[in-house]
Order: sequence, then structure tokens, then C-alpha cells
Amino acid sequence: MDNALTYSASQQRKIKRLKSLVKKYQSSLQTQNALLQLSEQASKVSELTLLYPAIQQILESSLPCRNFYVVLFNPSIGELELTYFVDEVDGIHLPIQAQQAGMLDNSLTGLVFKTGRTKLFNKKQIEECEIKGICRVMGTPCEYWLGVPIHHDGKVIGVMATQSYDVNQPFDESQIALFETIAFYFSTAVERVKKRQCMAQQVEERTEQLRLEVARNQETIRKQNILYAISKLATKSFNNQDFFKRVHSIINEEVYAKNLFVALYDRSENIISCPYAVDEMSSDYHPRTFSKGLTEFVINSGKTELFDQNRILNEVARGNIELPVKFNSSPLPTSWIGVPLYHRQQVIGILVCQAFNDEYRYKQSDIELISYVSEQISNVVVKHIADNQLEQRVKEKTAELQQANIHLQLQIEERKKIERQLFHDAHHDNLTGLANRSLFISQLDKTLQRNKRDKSHCFAVMFIDLDNFKDINDTLGHHAGDQFLKSTANAFSTCIREHDLLARFGGDEFVILLTHLQHKDEAKQIAKRIIKIMNKPFCINEQCIKSGASIGIAYSNKAYVSTDEIIRDADSAMYQAKKSGKGTIRLASSEHIPRNNLVSANEINTGQLSFVKTKIINLQKDKGIATYFNPHLTLESGSKISLNHLLQEQHPAIDYSDYLLNQVMPHIVQNDTVFLQLHASILANEFEHFSHQLAKSYRDICWLITDSNLVELSTRQIENLQLLKKMGFKIGVIEVARQQIDLVKLTSVEFDYLLLDLSFCRKLINEKLAQQQLAALISLTQNTACNIVATGPAIINFQSTLKKLGVILFLSPLAQETEQLSTVETKQKPHSKSAEQ
Repeated sequence: MDNALTYSASQQRKIKRLKSLVKKYQSSLQTQNALLQLSEQASKVSELTLLYPAIQQILESSLPCRNFYVVLFNPSIGELELTYFVDEVDGIHLPIQAQQAGMLDNSLTGLVFKTGRTKLFNKKQIEECEIKGICRVMGTPCEYWLGVPIHHDGKVIGVMATQSYDVNQPFDESQIALFETIAFYFSTAVERVKKRQCMAQQVEERTEQLRLEVARNQETIRKQNILYAISKLATKSFNNQDFFKRVHSIINEEVYAKNLFVALYDRSENIISCPYAVDEMSSDYHPRTFSKGLTEFVINSGKTELFDQNRILNEVARGNIELPVKFNSSPLPTSWIGVPLYHRQQVIGILVCQAFNDEYRYKQSDIELISYVSEQISNVVVKHIADNQLEQRVKEKTAELQQANIHLQLQIEERKKIERQLFHDAHHDNLTGLANRSLFISQLDKTLQRNKRDKSHCFAVMFIDLDNFKDINDTLGHHAGDQFLKSTANAFSTCIREHDLLARFGGDEFVILLTHLQHKDEAKQIAKRIIKIMNKPFCINEQCIKSGASIGIAYSNKAYVSTDEIIRDADSAMYQAKKSGKGTIRLASSEHIPRNNLVSANEINTGQLSFVKTKIINLQKDKGIATYFNPHLTLESGSKISLNHLLQEQHPAIDYSDYLLNQVMPHIVQNDTVFLQLHASILANEFEHFSHQLAKSYRDICWLITDSNLVELSTRQIENLQLLKKMGFKIGVIEVARQQIDLVKLTSVEFDYLLLDLSFCRKLINEKLAQQQLAALISLTQNTACNIVATGPAIINFQSTLKKLGVILFLSPLAQETEQLSTVETKQKPHSKSAEQ
């Protein structure tokens, strides 16, 4: 009996030990995974503003870390600085006030920084610390607070902290150990990101140096091209006027030379002559005796001279210059530049450019350019004048050779023309002039092979079949059918981009290869333009027949290995479009099935409604001015679906108008402005009923539409959108600049708010082009009541950048809170469209 008891106790000790080892192993594995994720994020993210949210996400998988912040010591100012802050209760105004008031040093964070030790407090311990004066507590009291020092090179450089407002979510020893481990490797991760940022900065600086070198090289090439053009004149024979006219044309391409003359000095005769002169004020350029004019002044000085009217009059007063008689009846030049022409170290004349009536002021760059080419001009002038007769004889002697060369060149060009015509005929449709099947297949194969090498080069094939083409042939004749095909080809060409390829496969079938697709919606937009343009009737000889188009689209897919598969799928999709009704579009790939088809109606109708709310903050006043409501449904499976996605795709289980009016609107009344998304479809047929019901509701609402929907709005939909504004509601646009900024569309309606896309806002930190685009948008809206709202992570430095760029309203997707409605409040299920039927 004793042996049995002894054996049982031994077994229990072994089991207890094994459980302890399993727990340690799980904790070690958890720590290892967290460190691997931290290392991966440190190698992947491009900036510190993205590293902090990544660290928070790593921690959230193992411990309560929804409320998280990082404080680093700034040695330049000798104070702690808050570099990252996310809290589900306290807004962004709290850390801003704490930073400005210098409260961090006397807070729990400051206590961890000073002691260099991990601190874990519960709510009672925090109150005792505040009573004893050990620290000051900021913000809403929490149930548990955990702070860990951040070390680097043996020194404490900051603190990483998290807190829990849930009394049932304390921090255990394994979670504290994980938090300490992440803090221990935090500085290493930060240094890696900083080094990568520094390297990027060095690359940018080197790029700027190269840009300057390129600019200098371009300036050198520019000068060399002028020298080459002038030197080329030396090899040709012209009369004096024609020669100088060509020199004038070359100079005028680079410098203001509306008025130019060349003066030559004959020392033996002491005569100044002007073989060429263009002057809008005077024609008096006859030969004259060397005297004391501006020309003589430059010849005597032997260097380039720049005169304005004041200098001319000053030199006249000193007796250095005497003005010719012609200036008694014509005005003095307001800017005059004279460049000496040398030959064998002796001035033989000058080249003069002048401007009147302040039309142009010559600059130092003009002096440098003309002076740079003056030597070559001198050589060409001397050579041309001296050898004019010799060049004429050479030209006559080489006339036969030139004639033979011209004849040979004509033969070569004729042969090339025939070859080009043969190639064109073999690869183009004789009727429309479009690419034929052979050329299209060849280009599609090249595009497919490129897509296999680089998946970012997306493309699509659009197969188009014309409706009622047989009726046109039978009713109007085959000649009219040919004219219709030509007209259709020209119309399709206006709907596509320059780099897309339009081809005729034969009969009434056309195909389009769409390349460089950034978004799949681009192909749909082009298809919609084709459908719209084909709705117009075709008329000839006062007879009109309405045609149309059925379109199938096949997107690039890693499953495609040949062009036949792509064309087959596009053709099949086209036939599906034709079966479903004329003037429709169908997609070939199964991966393009709308997401709402993956969710059944029963799951949606049994869903639990909740709101994910985000505050829009005024950065200048550090307070919220509005709340963005994003309704969600929690399904029986536990997964959440954003209703904006379901409503945007018009899920059959939801009556859009009824759902907004009866399910969402009753729960959104509050003190500040409410933002709700409105799909463009409700602005069409359902708007009259919707606006009538809406007139009885809460008015302080800003109805939002997406930037992509704004482009597609009809005139009627825009009028209905403006009617909402007249009813007292606000209107706005979200996802602005997701693809590009359409300033015309964004300013065509008096919007109250423009919410910038998150990806565009991230570009504002480093990309000058994005900053310039934002400046243009701010400039257009600064005299209106339109407010621009930025979106981004809750980073202090990021918000500082926005203030510098002139944006003071901010929406952070990270600073969200969820409001779960009770079962009683949501017992009325979403009204189904199918129920009406």
C-alpha cells in the first residue's frame, strides 16, 4: 500500500514538472516567434513611423496591447519625447498636452526611465504612487500598467509601455518577459531602420548630385551643339546674306536675338561695314569710317561689353562714345551686348544683339554663351568670306556625285517603303487599318511572357462582339457595313490609351490588349466607355440603326501559360455577356467573383450590428470635431464584414435605402458631425424616396462618396448630391488621390470635406511630387468652405509634417473604438431585397 502511494506521488511530481517544462517551452517559442517577426519588420519597413505599429501588432498577438506607447529620450533638449501613442480611451490630445507641459518626467514612464527597471502597477498601486507624490497620473485611470526600459549600449534611452482598462486582463510573468525581450531588441531594430533611412537619404543626395552633373553636361552639350551647327555652315557654300541669316537663326534658338548685326573692321581702310543686320528700329547700316560708336568701343576694348541706356549715356557724358545720327529719330537700345570676333589674336569685328523698350534684359548666362561660341563664329566668318568662291567651285565639281547619292538614297528609301508596306499589309486589317489576328497574337505573347517574369506588369484582353451587325448589312448593304466597321474602329480608338493595342479578329469581332494596368477597374472603365459610345445609333444615307457591344474581359493570371487560353476565356466571357443581354460586360476569371457571393443571405440577416468609430481631430485645437462611422456585421461564424463593402457591391440580402434609414441612422445621433458612406446608386432611382425619409432625420451628417464613384456620376446624380447639401447635410469624398487627383471633378461640386487616401498621405513624408499635388489641391480649395482631412498612423512626427503642408484635420485608422449594439437594439434584421420579391 505504501509503495502504491509513493508511486502515485512520484507520478504527480513528474506530471507537474512536465507541465512546467511545456509552459516554459511555449513561452520560449512565443518569444522566438515574436523576435523573428520583429527582425522581419525591421528589415522590411522603410521608416520608423511604420515600425511602431508593427511592434504593437506583434505584441497584441500575445498580451493585451491595444493601448501602447513609446517614449525616447532626446539628448539635444534633455527631455523625454513621445514618439508613438495609441489608446482606445484617451485621444491624441492627451500625449500632445503631456509633451507640451513636460509631464512625462514625473509620470510612471519617467519613473521607469529613472530607475531603469520594469514596473507593473495595478490601479490601487497607481493611486498610492500619486498620493505619495512618487509620480503624476495622466489621462483615464487604467486597471493595469506595464512599463519596460529600453536599453542601448548599456544606457536607458527610453520606455515602452502598455496598459489595460479591463480588470480581467492582467499581465502574467510570461507576458512581462516577452514585453521585456521586445524592449531589449527594440533599439537594435530602430537602428536598422535608421541606417536604411540614412542610406536612402544618401542615395537621394547622390541622385541630386547626379542631376546637377547631368544639367552641367546638358549645358555643355547645348554649347557643343551650337558649335557643331555653326561649324557645319563652314562646309557649305552660301551667299553672305544667306550665311549670316543661318548664323542668326542658330543663335536665336538659344539667346534672344530679335535684333542682330555683324560688323566687320577693315584696318587697312579704317572702315566699319555691316554685311548683315536685322533691326526693328533702324535700317541705317551703311559702311562708315571708324569713329567712337558702341561698335568701336567693343573693338578697342577687345572684350565682351554689356550696355543699358544708363551706361550708354554715362559713356557719352565721359566722351568715350558718340551716338550716330540715327539715334536722333530712333530710341536707344535698353539692353545691348557686343562680342568681339577674333582672328589670329586680332579683332576683326563684332557680333551684336540688342533689345528695345525693355523687351529683354541680357544676363551673364547670355554673355557666357555668346562669348563661348564667338571664336567659332569668327573662324567660320573668316573662312566663309575668304573661301566663298572656292567653295562654290567645289560645289559645282561635286554636283554629279551628290546627284548620284540622291538617286541612290531615293532607291533605298523606295525599297524601305515597299518593305514597310509589305509588313503593314501582313499584320493589319485591310478594311479598318487596325492590327490583325497575327500581330495581336504576337504582341499578346510578348506581354504574357513579360508578365511571367514580373507579375507587377498586369494586363487584360477585352473581346468585343458588335450587336445588330447583320441587320446593318442586310438593311443598308455591305458598303454601309464596311463604313460601320471603320466608324466603330475609330470610335474604339478614342476609348483606349496610347499604349493599348486594338485589333480586328474578323467580321464584327474586335479585341483589345490593355497593358500597364494599375487597377482592374481600369479595364472596366474602358469597357463602359465602349458600351456608352456604341449606344449611339449608326446613320448613313438618312437611315439609322442602333447597334451595341457585348464585351468579355480576361485578366492576367498566373494560371495562363498560352495566348490561346486567354483569348478562349475572353471569348467565352463575351458569349456569356451576349446571352445575358446586349450591351453588357462579363469577366472571365473566377477570382473576380464579388466578395458578397461568398457570404450567404442568412449569415447577413443574423448578423450583429456594431460601429467602428474614428475621431477626426483638429491638430491646432487638439480636439475632435467629427466622428467617422463604419458599420460592421459580426456573423454567426465570428467573422466581421464591413457594411460599406456589402452596400457598395449591392448585396442582394440588403435593401440599401431601407438599411441606412431604419438600421444605421437611429444609432448615430451625437453632439458632433457624423460621417457616413453613401453609395452612388442611391443618388439615382431611389433618391426621391430616400431624401423624403431623410428629411425627418438627424441633420449633422456628412454623406461620403468614393473618389472612384465621383468620376462615374451622371448629371442627375450630381444634382441629387447638391440637393442633399441644400437640405442641410454636408457632402464629402473619401479615398481622394488613391490613383490620381482630378482637380476638375473635386471642384465641380461644393464639397465640405475631402478625405485623402492613406497610401497618398504616406507619400507626403518623403515624396515631393505628392506634396506638390497636395499644394495644388489646397490652393484650389482655400477660398471655399471645403476641408481637407489626412489619414495616417498616430505618429507625432507625421502630424507635424501635415501641419507644415497646411493640413490641420487628421483621421487615424489606428485610433478606433468599437461600439457593439445590444441584441434588443438590433433585433430588427436588415430588410432583404429578395423579401420584397
